[in-house]
Amino acid sequence: MMRVINAAAVAVTLMLAFGLYHVTYETQAERRDMHRLAGDLERERDAIRVLEAEWSLLNEPKYLQRLVQERTELEPLQPAQIVTMADLPARRAAVPHAVPRAADGVPAGGSAAEEGIQP
Repeated sequence: MMRVINAAAVAVTLMLAFGLYHVTYETQAERRDMHRLAGDLERERDAIRVLEAEWSLLNEPKYLQRLVQERTELEPLQPAQIVTMADLPARRAAVPHAVPRAADGVPAGGSAAEEGIQP
């Protein structure tokens, strides 16, 4: 009876030792992944800071003004160009709704025979 209890105790001890070994190495692997992800995150934050600095530089009014002058023929807005709604011409009458046609000339949603159209 004593040998059975000793054998069971040794088996349980070996299983617990293997379990502890397994958990220890899993923990170390997760820690390495965590450090790798932390490094990736810091590199992404650095890239975001660089892009934000570049964005603020590219949106600087003096820089934009120089680009507009170099690459377009735009001129500053004159006061005479500003109008009110009352100064705009009246709207033209609405165009009656046209029936949309498919590529074969048949009105969408119906056949040519239904519409009285000869093919």
